[in-house]
Amino acid sequence: MKFKLSRTFLSSCLFLQSSALLAVELPARLDLVYRAEVAGMNIGTLNRQLKRESEGRYTVNSETNARGIAAMLMKDVYREESTFRVEKDMIYPLKYHQAPDKKPEKARIAIFDWEKKKVSLNNDRIYDISPGVQDPASFLFFWMLNPPAEGQKGTISLVDGKRMTKYEFKIIGIEQINTIWGEISALRIERQKEGEPEKILRMWLATDKQYLPVVIENVRPSYKMTFTLEKAEGL
Repeated sequence: MKFKLSRTFLSSCLFLQSSALLAVELPARLDLVYRAEVAGMNIGTLNRQLKRESEGRYTVNSETNARGIAAMLMKDVYREESTFRVEKDMIYPLKYHQAPDKKPEKARIAIFDWEKKKVSLNNDRIYDISPGVQDPASFLFFWMLNPPAEGQKGTISLVDGKRMTKYEFKIIGIEQINTIWGEISALRIERQKEGEPEKILRMWLATDKQYLPVVIENVRPSYKMTFTLEKAEGL
């Protein structure tokens, strides 16, 4: 699974709450486990750990483990690491690395230089960046610092180590869903890549759990993969 927020997008405060609210901080440590399913069949887990390394600096480590038929097809463990800093409720990615254990040469790497406002990928691509650009690991925690406003929409850019892609986001509204905490209110968000309306990423953010993503759906023309939170320690 896999952002550049335009200046207009930022100024409209799409993902910012009123300045009158108290500043929100990320947990010093957060351990998350998501169960992955396709057509109701458990195909593995996504383990994600957030850790504060120093004041304002964090790392995210993720591990994808397949089960059953998926394990026979995947035949490897995929690991992902993101380093970022937080300044005034904004996440600034510093380095992103994703690769399968058995094939390190397949790594996707992105290095962010915020002084030069450039991100360099290990496939020799270089892009201009501005505050709001995220990587696949950091962007989930972006929502926790900047809760979305219901009914809004905007654009956002994501660097996945292979390319930078612009997406459109819509804040659908509050829905009731079943979670590890029982039935709770969650804010539903939908992301679509420009020109590809059949590909959708949906997320449900727990409004009373610092907007932590509790369900993530990756919809494609031929299948739908769902990630459901089954463990959360550190909130």
